[in-house]
Amino acid sequence: MRANRASQSPLLLMALTVLIDFTGFGIIIPLLPFWAEHLGASPVQVGLILTVYSLAQLIFLPVLGRFSDRFGRRPIILWSLVIETISLTLTALSGSLTMLLVARFIGGMGAANLGTAQAVVSDTTTPAERAKGMGFIGAAIGVGFVLGPAIGGGLTTLGLTAPFWFAAGVALVNAALVFFLLPETRAKQPTLAAQASGAPAQPQVGFVAELLATLRSPAVARLIGVNLLYTLAFTAMEAMYPLFSQQIFGWGATQNAWIFVFVGVIMVIVQGGLVGRLAKLWGEQTLLLAGLALLAAGLLALPLGTTLAVMLIAVGALSAGSGAISSMSSALASLASPEESQGQTLSVIQSSGGLGRVLGPIAAGWVFAIGGAGAPFVAGGALAALALLVALPRIPLASHAQQPQQAPEMVEAR
Repeated sequence: MRANRASQSPLLLMALTVLIDFTGFGIIIPLLPFWAEHLGASPVQVGLILTVYSLAQLIFLPVLGRFSDRFGRRPIILWSLVIETISLTLTALSGSLTMLLVARFIGGMGAANLGTAQAVVSDTTTPAERAKGMGFIGAAIGVGFVLGPAIGGGLTTLGLTAPFWFAAGVALVNAALVFFLLPETRAKQPTLAAQASGAPAQPQVGFVAELLATLRSPAVARLIGVNLLYTLAFTAMEAMYPLFSQQIFGWGATQNAWIFVFVGVIMVIVQGGLVGRLAKLWGEQTLLLAGLALLAAGLLALPLGTTLAVMLIAVGALSAGSGAISSMSSALASLASPEESQGQTLSVIQSSGGLGRVLGPIAAGWVFAIGGAGAPFVAGGALAALALLVALPRIPLASHAQQPQQAPEMVEAR
């Protein structure tokens, strides 16, 4: 019982940290294009500013994951939040597009901490509780995306840069929260002195070699493929749905904002309340397959949604599927990889999602232009069905996930 309570404290604090982090992200995302246009950006340059952020995440996610395995979770999360604070400050101070591009690239570096946050979940939960823990993190992300835009919209009455300054303050408060309250959850590697005293030496393997070894794991490679295909499908929907709803229903920004709030609420319900229970009943892989089936069905039904009721059912199905997929892909990656490389493995999984977020909107726009308003959703449904086939064979679990374990005790923060 005591070990269970000890594991919950860092888990809940990590969920709160992610909630604050993504609330700050949600505050600025709807307003960033307007700030870029204020600085003279063309539509293509606005897209570049959004893409450079995802590109930095793609590059630095495995790097920060590797560092967290080697130096601990707490310092990586702390410094990433400091970097985010600097990025948001530079964004508010930007007087040119070049400075804004640099600021957003730095922001992407700081935001490459999600794999490390998930590694905290791996450190502090048993295999049986892993899905529930990943669901908490996913729910925190969803709540942040619901709260952030609402807060940012209200702050614009104080000036165009006010949301950026507020988000910078939020990131700084978040860093203070981590500094004072988050314990280290990753056991330190043996020091040279300890090894000289007779402790077994740990082989030093280069970052590139470790990364390649992670990618060569059949289970992890399949989960990377699943996450990439899922992200391509879901971001295609996110990018093209406003244009689709405008063409079908004549909707504008306000109506589409409510639809995305609906998406966020469903994902929060699934990740925060359902995935833990369903994973215990069905198992993580079965729940992943169910999520992919729901996503595929929702996307394929969306072009048929010429009435509000059908459209809401389709959006609800794909949102519930997305909530299950994002939590289960991370939980399975954690259960299928060695304990000593959890941070790097989970960060590589997140990197595949970053690649999907870079390519998805561009590909969806091209498909929309060629095939019409419903084509991106049909293509996304096909990608989700392909991901289902990739995930279908049984995913082997690592030895540490084969039997029930007690939650590990925390490593005292120094």
